Parts: sequence; C-alpha cells; structure tokens
Amino acid sequence: MKDTILLIKKHTILLLFLLGSVTIWGQISVKRNVSPADYSQWSTLNSEKLAADGKWVSYKLAYDSGKDTVFVQQTTGSKKHIFPSATDENFSRDGKWWAAIVPEKGLGILSLKTGKCQWTANVVSYEFLGNGAYVAFLKKSGLEQELCILNLATGQKYSAKDIAEYSFNASGKIAAYITKQENAVKLIWLDQAFRSSEIIQSSAKRFKNLIWNKDADALAFLQELPQDEYQGTNHKLYFVNHIDTTPQLHILDPLLSEDILKGLRIVTPSARKSIEMATDDKKVFFYTTTPKLQTKEKQIVQVWDGATPWTYPSQKNSESWHYNSKMVVWWPEENKLFKIGTDEFLKTQLLADGNYALNHNPLQYEPQYEFASPVDYVLTDVRTGESKKILDKQIRKYDFIKGSGSGNFINYFKEKHWWVYNSKEDSHINLTLPLGIPIDEVDYDCGGTAPPYGSPGWSVDEKYLIVYDQYDIWLLSADGKSQKRITHGREKHIRYRIAEDSYTDSQLFGNAELPGNKFDLSKGVLIEAFGDDKSSGYYYWHPERNIKKMVYQDRMIDHLIKAEQSSSYIFREQSFKLSPRLMFKTEKEKQPKILIQTNLQQNHFDWGHNELISYTDSRGTPLQGVLYYPSNFQKGKKYPMIVHIYEKQSHILHHYFNPAENAMDAFPRTNYTLDGYLVLYPDIAYEVGEPGKSATDCVIAAVKVVTAKGIVEEQHIGLTGASFGGYETGYIVSQTNIFAAAVAGCPLTDFVSQYLSLDDNWGLPRMWRYESQQQRMGVSLFEDYQGYIENSTVAQAVKINTPLLIWSGLEDTMVSWTQGLELHLALRRLQKPNQFLVYPGENHSFLKRETKNDLTQRTKEWFDHYLKEKPFRDNLSSN
Repeated sequence: MKDTILLIKKHTILLLFLLGSVTIWGQISVKRNVSPADYSQWSTLNSEKLAADGKWVSYKLAYDSGKDTVFVQQTTGSKKHIFPSATDENFSRDGKWWAAIVPEKGLGILSLKTGKCQWTANVVSYEFLGNGAYVAFLKKSGLEQELCILNLATGQKYSAKDIAEYSFNASGKIAAYITKQENAVKLIWLDQAFRSSEIIQSSAKRFKNLIWNKDADALAFLQELPQDEYQGTNHKLYFVNHIDTTPQLHILDPLLSEDILKGLRIVTPSARKSIEMATDDKKVFFYTTTPKLQTKEKQIVQVWDGATPWTYPSQKNSESWHYNSKMVVWWPEENKLFKIGTDEFLKTQLLADGNYALNHNPLQYEPQYEFASPVDYVLTDVRTGESKKILDKQIRKYDFIKGSGSGNFINYFKEKHWWVYNSKEDSHINLTLPLGIPIDEVDYDCGGTAPPYGSPGWSVDEKYLIVYDQYDIWLLSADGKSQKRITHGREKHIRYRIAEDSYTDSQLFGNAELPGNKFDLSKGVLIEAFGDDKSSGYYYWHPERNIKKMVYQDRMIDHLIKAEQSSSYIFREQSFKLSPRLMFKTEKEKQPKILIQTNLQQNHFDWGHNELISYTDSRGTPLQGVLYYPSNFQKGKKYPMIVHIYEKQSHILHHYFNPAENAMDAFPRTNYTLDGYLVLYPDIAYEVGEPGKSATDCVIAAVKVVTAKGIVEEQHIGLTGASFGGYETGYIVSQTNIFAAAVAGCPLTDFVSQYLSLDDNWGLPRMWRYESQQQRMGVSLFEDYQGYIENSTVAQAVKINTPLLIWSGLEDTMVSWTQGLELHLALRRLQKPNQFLVYPGENHSFLKRETKNDLTQRTKEWFDHYLKEKPFRDNLSSN
C-alpha cells in the first residue's frame, strides 16, 4: 500500500512538473521588455586566445557589474575550465599549459592534459619561456620580490630573492636579474642544474635597465652615479658579451672619459628606451646631455616671446634635459664612440640594422601650425660619420615615413605618392606614379594634406613594398619596375587590408627605430576585408594559390586568430541582433563551430532591428546611416527619435551593443531602442571651411529620409553628440528647430577663443586643429575671420530655441570646460532653456563609474522629459 501511494505521489509530482513546464515554456515564448534591472545580465566577449595546436581556446566574459570570468575549453571536445576574475591569461607555446593570475589566489598554471591547476600565491607577473618548458614568475610580499623559475615537466624550481629587476633573453634560456640589497647583476641558465653566475656586484649606486641583444648572447645595463648639482641622474654604461662562453665586461664611465663623452652625462630620457643594441651585436646606443644646474630660483615673470619657435610652455619643455638628450653609439670591443645627435639635428631614428641613423630637428620650421612640423631628414652612416640631407620639408607623422627590415630602404609619402630612398645607391624612386590611381584618401575632408591609405611594410626579402589604395593591396618592386595588385576589391567594392595585428615580427623594437613591419610572402598573408555594404571577414592570400575566402558574411567578423601549428582558426561574429559569438573552423569542416554564444538571455526579450539608410546632402554626395528601430516596433505607429552624430558612423551597422547603465558618451543606444525610441546614426560629409553648415545639411537630409517613412513623431526628435559631435549638436540646433531637445557633450562652441588657446598637455596652440584637422576650417582665423564666426555656436546662440543640456569634465585637456561655459552663459543671458553639467575630476573621456552613471541617467531623463513628456525627478539638480 505504501509503495502504491509512493508511486501515485511520484506520478502526481511528474504530472505537476510537466504541467508547470508547459506553463514555463509558454511564458518563455512571450517576450518581455528589458528593464534597467536586467542590464547586469549582459556580458562582453573579449581576450580570445588560441593554443598553438588549435586544440584549446580561452576567452573572457566581462560584466559591468560582477566578476569578469575567463573560460578555457577544448575546441573539439567538451572539457571546460572556469576562472572567475582571472587576468593576464596565456597558453604556452607547446600548447600543453595555460596560465593566468587571479587576485585572491595568485598564479594558476593549468595542465591541459590532466586538468589539474597548480596555484602559487602573491604572484604579480609571469611569462612562459622558450617553447613552454619553463614558466617564470615574480612573487611579491611587501617590498620583497622573488623571481621563481619552474620546470613544468620535472617540477624542478629555482628562486632568487631580493629582486629589483629581471629580463630573459630572446630564446628564453638565460635570465639576467638585479638584486636590491646586494646590488649585483647575475645570470641564471635554464638547464637541468639551473647554473648561475655573477657579472658584477657594487656597493655604489643601483644597477638598472637590463637589455638583451637580438641574438641573446650580449647584455647591457646602467648604473646610477652619485647625485650632484646637475639636472638628471648621470650613469655608467655596461656591456657584457660572449655570455655563453667567456663573458667579457666593458664599462663606459662619463666621469673618467677623455674623449667625446668628456663633460657629458649618460641619461635616461622619458618616453624612450635608454639603451638599444644593433642587430650586429657590436653597437650600443644610448643618450647623453650637457650638464644643466638645478635651480630653485623663484620665478618673478614668464616672458612669452613672439620670436621663439614655440609658445612659452612648449619652449620650457624643449629646454629640459629630457628633450635635449642626444644619441651616441658605442662599440665596446673597440672602445669607439660617435655622437649621432647634433645641436642642429638633435632627434634620431635608427634604421633597422643600426648602421644608419635618420636625424631631424622638430624646431627647424617653427613656428608653424601643423600638429607635427615638417622637417629635413639627414642620413648619417654611423660607421664613417658621413652625413647627407635626403629629404626636405617631409611630414614626420607615423604613417608618412617608415623603413625596411634591413635598413637599406626608407619609404616615405610625399606629393600624393609613395617614394623609396635606397641608402646604398643614394636614389629616390616614385613607386606609385605608374599605378594611375589615388594613393591618398579620396574622401579626406579635413584641412591640410590628405594621408595615404597606408603601407604596412616590406616583404621579408625586401623585393616589394606593400601599399594600399582605397580598396586593394599592391606589391611594388623596390626598383620601381613592377606593380602587382593581389586583390580585386575595387571591382567588388570591398576594402582589403593585411591583418597587421596577426603579425608580431615588427621592426619597431624601440622609440629610436624607424617603424616598419616585414612579411614573409612565401608563406602567404592573412587579409581583412570590409565591404561598402558593411559585410566583413577574412581571406588568405598565397603567391601560388592567389586569394581564398576564409569567412565573409553580411555581419561583423573580426578578431580572427589562426593557430600557429595547425590550419584551424577562431573568429568573432556578431550583428545588431546577434550577440557576439566565438567561432572555430578547421580546414576539413565546411561549417564553423560555435564555441560560445554570449547573452543567451536576449532570447527572452524584445530586441528590435536596424537597417542601412541612404541619402544625399545638398551637394549630391551619397551618404549612409544606421536606423535602429524600437524593440516594440509596430507598423502604423510613430515613435520619438534621437539622432546621434559624430562624423561617419554607418560602419557600426552590424555591431552589437549591450544595454548598460552608462556609456562613455552618456548615450547607450540600446537602452533607448529598448525603451521605445528610434535611434539614427547618420554619416556626415564636410566641406572645408563650413564644418557646422555641412553637419546641419547632412543631418537634416538624413532626418527627412527617416521621417518620410511615417514612423517618427516629428515633434519629438532629439539630437546628441560628444566632443566634435558635441560641437555639431550645439551648432545644428542654432540652425534648425526640428529638434525638441539636444545634449552636447564637451563641446567646443567658440572657434575664435578655442583657436587662440593652448592644449594643456604640451602647450601647443590649438590652431592646427582648425587649419589642418578635425575642426576643418582649412585656413587661419585671420584669413577667414567671418567664417570662424559663422561656424561658432556662441555667435549663433540667439537662434537656439531647442532645450539644450551641456556637459563637460572640469579637467578636460582637449576641449576646455570653459567652451561649454561660454554657451551656457550665452543661453542664460538670452533666457533660453539649458542646463550645464560640470564634473570635477573628469577629463575629456570620463572614467569614474559614478560620474558616468549620473551623466547617463541625466541624459536619459532630459530626453524622456522633452520627447516623452515625462516629468523631471525632484533630484535632477546638482547634489
């Protein structure tokens, strides 16, 4: 009887469960609206890593509220490991191990074979060495640091305490380290015995700045000299070579020097490597400066002299020992020195082999009003000391001048073309003239020189310079005799570019080296693709097999990582409605496998959709924009709309955006589409000299296209933007009354006062921003004063009738908060509805969570009040 009752109870429970399940399933099928309380469920996929053999992957899910979590899982199997709060995660080169640091637990080293994780507390950094046989990590307890090296196969461990600094050579087989109390420089070999030796020990000042040569058998470092009455610490320089056989120590002491170092100081200038070594392992490069007495005299007056090359703050910076340090080269084995930097040409960049140096003087053509002044470049053979000028008035921006891997060639962009200078033949060749197509950006609409589409680098054999046009990739022979287009994007309206982030063999080892990558074309190259229709993906080009599609879809495809030792790869896929997911593909499988689909909870909510719209400005320029529909959109119904502006934005068509409690520009777009708003992101094309009028023209044209659909409450349209978009927002509402509310973030509002002001970081006049950059006036204030007035929002403030919310960071170094203040005071005097939010402690980009939350909430309430006619909260005023 009891068994019968028990059986009945079981069936009853099962029946109730099934009935309940039907009810639950029915509820799931009815989607609901997302509320702010739901935002914390959303995560962001990032930090994807793929093991060298392609068998394991790791990735992170980051949460605005809550612990970020790292997952390590098999790409074809079902094993998965979870590490909450993990950071600095990496696979070993042999694919056998994975490691990460967790704040509360220390370093975790996971065996991918056994699944066991070994933890070591108090670890602050680590690195796998060589092929992954060893791992080194630094433990910290109070002020004490301990370097530990672990043989992962045997468990054998070496440790050294009292560590001030350490560095492994390129092969990962030898470590150099400096001890604090003992003040010694020592070596440890990663072999079975962990043999060690001491290079030098001293009771004098500390050693520092260890640096290895490329071949991993020579070491250089500095030792501080006693502090004296001069600015900047003086140093001895040490060089040790033949480390694996019979180490030889060479010392350079400026206090004992009777040659070119006499009276000079060896220094460590900021933002530059203090020591560098040439690839021939024979030359060491370092910096010197002339002694300058420390002064504590009280300043009575600042003399801002109109005849100086730079303004007073910049001029003071240029007079510092940091700025005036000059490069010297030392041949330790020959005890030979040569001063590369001179008083006339004090700044130096090295060609890759270190045999040639490219010198220039940033002050040569000052005062001038570009961001980076043009310069003459002088090429110096550091072996012979011979110098010659090779370029006149060359633009010295990063993308305009680069070098080849051997140092034989310098490629530079000038007069709308890529040229190559051959250092051996002393010749200049225009490589792109035969192409007959633009190599500079055809859609460039700022003032000044249009930049090139780019040149990622050279083929490893230096037969070809790789160059981009608007759509395609070209291989141009260094002698100018052949030009080969390896893609056909122009015909397909697809932009092809080498996936440069996938190639780490950069020649940019330090600040002193002329930038330039090299690519082994014989092995093929990974290529990114982006279509005019916003499709995207990746291709692979091989010289024998041409170009092959890996993945290309009408979605956002990015972060492709190919396994080093197999043909498999991972990539990220997303669209407006599809939360990012991590995909895995092998050469054998036709379809990729989903490794992780983020934010599955989205399936329970209404989400909306988006579309690409097309329109033209008054000049007939074809433009695009992205229109987002509200999650509860119904045909035949009209909705309030907010227009977000900042130059061109249509490329975000397939980007997924989480709902969030805040955003950098205070406008988390998804929050609005989930709350019954249409949101429009239009592209803007500019006419130089009329930035405000151009923005007004394009934005109104885009709005008209959307309102013609009959879906917009035309009396409830809002406008928002930050930075340059903040300027555009303020200006546009002075030209039209179609907007019922507007929010302008950190806006520049007065072209005259902003033009006649200084950037706070370096003291540069902001004139360059107007004459040759984003503010797009194209000429100086004094060549078009009326144009500056006509494009200034404060001068048009009397015509503003739209309620305007303005916000700025009190410490903004890019656009002074007083720009927002000017517009606020103008509107206040005119008795126009406005509010000005000023956030202490914030710069141009807000970083504090509480600040971003407050601003995001106030922005939402501003739009809700004027576009949805909701009342303001009582606490909307400042607290």
